[in-house]
Amino acid sequence: MSVYGLIRFDIEDFITPESDEGLAAVLAAMEAFDMPGSYGLVGKKVQSLKSHHREDLLAKLGKQPSIGFHSLSHSEHPTLSEDLADRPYEEGVERFIAREKPGVQWVTELVGPPTYFTQPGGNWVPQACDALPQLQMPIFFSDAWNSYLVTSPQPMWIEDILHLSPPVATPKPFAMNLPDNLEDAVAMIHREAQVRRSGDIFMVMVHPTELVTTKFWDAVNFSFGATNSTLRPAPLRSRTDRDQAARAFYAYIKEIHQISGIEWLDVNSLANRLVPLGAPRLLDLTTLRTSVASHGLGPVVIADESYSAADLVVATALSMTGAPLGTRLPRVRAPRDWRSEENRQSADGERMPIDAVLSGARQIVNHVEKTHRLPGTVTLGTSAVTIQDWMRTALAQFAPHTTSTVPLTFLNFVKEPNALHWDWPIFPPDFRPVGLWEDTRRLAWSLKYSQYRT
Repeated sequence: MSVYGLIRFDIEDFITPESDEGLAAVLAAMEAFDMPGSYGLVGKKVQSLKSHHREDLLAKLGKQPSIGFHSLSHSEHPTLSEDLADRPYEEGVERFIAREKPGVQWVTELVGPPTYFTQPGGNWVPQACDALPQLQMPIFFSDAWNSYLVTSPQPMWIEDILHLSPPVATPKPFAMNLPDNLEDAVAMIHREAQVRRSGDIFMVMVHPTELVTTKFWDAVNFSFGATNSTLRPAPLRSRTDRDQAARAFYAYIKEIHQISGIEWLDVNSLANRLVPLGAPRLLDLTTLRTSVASHGLGPVVIADESYSAADLVVATALSMTGAPLGTRLPRVRAPRDWRSEENRQSADGERMPIDAVLSGARQIVNHVEKTHRLPGTVTLGTSAVTIQDWMRTALAQFAPHTTSTVPLTFLNFVKEPNALHWDWPIFPPDFRPVGLWEDTRRLAWSLKYSQYRT
């Protein structure tokens, strides 16, 4: 198995007509070396290609193996994060679908149905994880720079979708500085081939409009939360500079496509090499306790099966209620109501009677059977007990001298706020959508590792 490289094109500039020229250049280079790529399209960009009579480019895009959706309008205010930041989660999911669906339809009609979503700029939103299946997109193709989830050379499942936040092996900016940074850009790919393990993924991120412009199109029109009264094309490179940049990108693809140890894939081909999301088998309580003691409550692979933190809780509840070992767990997603800062575990040594633990187990099983979601709490008498406190006490029944809390290691897979791209220059000053971050931490209950087919 090789290291896998993904090239993602974010095709977004619907204001600068000459950006079509940049798109033509990258398509020509990729075709010349039969390089697979993933092409994320902004809805308004495909409309602009149509209005510019670029049926040739639309047709070439339609032949690509992986077409993605890069939002309806990218940086227009309110952006996705701005729109969803203060909405209740379920309302945010509905709003995501309502505002983005027209763009999905435009991409579908003019190019083909998108199979993945890429957030526009810093607009990674957790609501996408529940909205994308309803828009027939099973993949959230993010990146190390913008994802709320930590950088990972391995795809992860979250809720019902495949999520990617691979390391980015390109200078920043990349295409805008070609040809001057060509040597450095190629060297970065050579380093990936050397440092990554077999089966790891990394990505190249390209904005075709950068081949023809000297400033980002959205920075010209939508900076710091404000929209220009008149939208202006981005300033252009000279004709000579544009030609040199296109030739440099061609040379870049020529060089990297032949680097030993890297297999280049489009995102759909990568997804097809993975075991589909499924329900793992029920484990015995001793194995569950040993796993949680070693790894905490978070994603783990046991006996070649992938489990989320939510799976581990449900498996514990099922085992305590007498379910047969080896049966498949029900599909379980993250709890609807759970806030990490409000759900700290109780002090060491606090235990529940066994009858209370069993009552909680039955509540968990019933809730999952009805909703396919983990409950955030169980009710014991007149008190609500957090799901992690129930888990700690349930496992302690089988290790009487265990008094420590259960580490919520799934939270380690979510970046801290100071590492998030809330300083994206399109956002209003001091924009801090903490609610989006908290919902991401809640959804991380459902995170599990992907696995390659054998």
